[in-house]
Amino acid sequence: MDVPLFDIGRFDSHKLDIVRLAWCRRLGLDDTTLDTDADRVDHLVTTDDITVLHLAGTTVVAGPDWALESSRSVPGMPGTERTWLSALLGDRSERYEIGSHTLAYGSEIGHSIDVHDPLISHDAVHARNLAAQCSDADVAEAFGDAVSREWFTLLGDDRPADSARSLATAGYSEEQLILADMRVLTDPDHRRRGHAQVVGRLATNDAIDDGLIPQWRSRPENSIARRLAARLGYIEIGACHTAVARA
Repeated sequence: MDVPLFDIGRFDSHKLDIVRLAWCRRLGLDDTTLDTDADRVDHLVTTDDITVLHLAGTTVVAGPDWALESSRSVPGMPGTERTWLSALLGDRSERYEIGSHTLAYGSEIGHSIDVHDPLISHDAVHARNLAAQCSDADVAEAFGDAVSREWFTLLGDDRPADSARSLATAGYSEEQLILADMRVLTDPDHRRRGHAQVVGRLATNDAIDDGLIPQWRSRPENSIARRLAARLGYIEIGACHTAVARA
């Protein structure tokens, strides 16, 4: 299954306006800044950190003056890879910690989870139990930011709930009271069995029920996470690259 790159035409235009609003507020822009046909928006910041957002055909470069100036000489537009940001940084690259994520958004309730009557826990202890079974790298990617809403943890049904194994979990945090930034983690011994799709669907539906637009961030090289998002109905419409100055 191939993941469409920046499949903007399939995403609802009204919801795209709301996503743009959320990013304007996150980046400290005027609420209407991304309501534009311009290819590019520059935003001067007072820190050394840099954000390059490519969303629905518009690139935002937020950074110090030297970064804005440097970016004007970088050809093309930033895709999912970090090469565009690396070119902007030039010989300053070693001074920064670089991160890249694709951005996909969901808008419709899904009804198929391919599991009859799954055993679901909303207790955070089951999510913590799962994290203890996973690598530090997987936990950091899935839960680098705190989950502020309810957990959906799929439990094995071969034991009572209080001793059942946690198979997969999902949750989300609210951003700007607009987006639901999704988190999904699966037990490494129980992957490729559809468990992540079950909890991902439940958490996505919960976010939509609460009036939020679900946001799915994945490392560009994490094709498994990106394919899972596509199966859940998320549409990839952009990418965000960050360069955080090392202490």
